[in-house]
Order: sequence, then structure tokens, then C-alpha cells
Amino acid sequence: MSLYREAGAGKRRRRLLLAATAAVVAVAAVVAILVVGGDPSSADREQQLQQRAGPALQALELVPLHYESTNQVTHAAAADQLAVARETVDGLEADLRAHDDAGTAALLAELDRLRALVRPTGRDAEVERAATQAAADLRALVGLPAGPG
Repeated sequence: MSLYREAGAGKRRRRLLLAATAAVVAVAAVVAILVVGGDPSSADREQQLQQRAGPALQALELVPLHYESTNQVTHAAAADQLAVARETVDGLEADLRAHDDAGTAALLAELDRLRALVRPTGRDAEVERAATQAAADLRALVGLPAGPG
């Protein structure tokens, strides 16, 4: 009988060891998920913000090019490109304000100024300066180096 009891005790110890091992593995998995899948680093957040700002920067580069065109359809596309830039910035506004509220306000004001400039014709130099300034403001906000211009 004592052999039977020892065998049963060994089985219980094995079960207990397996349960303890499973618990340790589960805890390790949770810790790994929290460490790896937790909040992105500051650099990761900045990189994501830069990527999300890309369409606005591209649109701002196209605004003066379209605006200068003598073709009415192409000229009108300047306002469309500006709308893309503004829509993108509006989608990023909360993140931009969290990073630099005053800089974001300046960018939004520059985009409003640019919208007023794009409506009439003959303001090529002003439109180019405003678009370049808006792009520079956005680049600075998202941590990108100064672009062309």
C-alpha cells in the first residue's frame, strides 16, 4: 500500500509542478505582451506622426505648382491640394497640439491665410511663401528636418 500512496503522491507532485510551470509561463507571457505591446516609445510616436503628416506635406508642395498654372483646371487643383493638407492636419490636430499647442495654432493660421490667397489669381509669390511656411511649420511640429525651399 505504501507504494500506491507514493505513486499517487508523485502524480500529485507532477500535477502541481505542471500547474506551477503553466502559471509561470502565463505570467511571463503577460509580462512580455505588456513590455512589447505596451505604449509605443516617443520615437515610435514621432515616426507615426511623421508618416501621418506625409500627405499634408506632399499636398503643400503641390499647391504653388498648381496655383502658378495658366490652365484653369490645374490652377483650381491648388485649392484641392490645400484641402487635402488641411484635412490631414485637422486629423492630426490633437496630436500636434499635445506636442506644441502654439506651433499648431500658427500652422492652422498659416493654412487659413493660404486658403485666402489661393482663391484669387496672380499671387504666385505669396502663395509659394505661405505654402512653404506652412510646410516648414508642419515639418517642425512632427520633427522632420527642413525641406526644400
